[in-house]
Amino acid sequence: MKKLLGMTLALLTLFSLIGCGLATTATTGDGEVTTTTDDGKLHVVLLVNGNLGDMSFFDSADAGIERLNAEYGDVIDAKTIEMGTNQSGWETTLYRVSQQDYDLIICATTQMRESLQKVADRYPDKDYVIFDTEIKDGAAAEYPNVHSILFRQNEGGFLAGVLAAAMANGTSGMSAPVTASGKVGFIGGMRNDIIYDFAVGYAAGIAYENARSLIRVSLTNSFVGNFNDSTQAKALASVQYTNGTDVIFAAASQAGLGVIDAAQTKTKYVIGVDSDQYLYYAESNPVRAGLIVTSVMKKVGDVIFDTVVAYQAGTLAFGALVSYGLAEGIIDLAVNANYIAKVPLELRERLETLKAAIIAGELDVTSRFDLTLDEIDNLFNDLE
Repeated sequence: MKKLLGMTLALLTLFSLIGCGLATTATTGDGEVTTTTDDGKLHVVLLVNGNLGDMSFFDSADAGIERLNAEYGDVIDAKTIEMGTNQSGWETTLYRVSQQDYDLIICATTQMRESLQKVADRYPDKDYVIFDTEIKDGAAAEYPNVHSILFRQNEGGFLAGVLAAAMANGTSGMSAPVTASGKVGFIGGMRNDIIYDFAVGYAAGIAYENARSLIRVSLTNSFVGNFNDSTQAKALASVQYTNGTDVIFAAASQAGLGVIDAAQTKTKYVIGVDSDQYLYYAESNPVRAGLIVTSVMKKVGDVIFDTVVAYQAGTLAFGALVSYGLAEGIIDLAVNANYIAKVPLELRERLETLKAAIIAGELDVTSRFDLTLDEIDNLFNDLE
């Protein structure tokens, strides 16, 4: 009876492997276990060093994964793993997925860079993508199995700065709740290169509009210290709004949702980030949605989609850094029904003209990567 049961289990296992793709496991010399599945598909994983639901950066990235499965599901199997906000487990997860059957492993931000440097060296036959940072500053070629992606978010920040300053200086033609207070705000998540790049571009846009209009608009900057504390972000935004700020640009991922909450509480305008955040609330909370005048779009999902498709085609360059901005259609201001309704045509056309000038190279937008930290402080101080 036991022999018959054993044969039955063996046959069931064989049929299971035939139906699902032949799975094999192996143990490396140091005891690490690897698993591979021969189903003929390209296996891709996105590691989110945080959680989905930010209606911004990570949700945009995950949308790219969902689109891959929808459009290339016959040849690509893509998934997203949320690693949560406890950083102590991020590197362990990166090691674990590197031992598994993924062909391409994708992660993001400077917070993952040091871990990926170690893991990519440990697994030279694995391929990795890191976006929103370079694997090593100025030295992407030192990691021949890593493709690095940066964004020129300063360009979108500049357009947002011009818009915000025009709202606050009284020349925008916009109605209440704009009060032409002469005050605008910025709330960032962490003080890192990417958030500074948003902020520097935003400040440069405000300075540009100040020079054009000859009306001085001041800027208040605040930083949450992380990307997940929406309560703290709301408190910072509430202080700015109470002090008369007309509009705040929030570049703080999930924490930025607190700024949007404060905008509704105070009936003030906010500029979103990464995704078109108006669309997330348009049906569920139209009052809140109406206060999101636009968002600085960083179409991470589109970049992930195109990157994986290029990898599947064998054309993705490794040991290389690529950059996306206005010219590539990845950075932009969100143009939606609310933006068109709230921002007068003349101002929208002026923003489009500035956008075209940036793309043509006729207007150079200051970047965080052009400045020292002291120079960034001076830029902010000049607008206080």
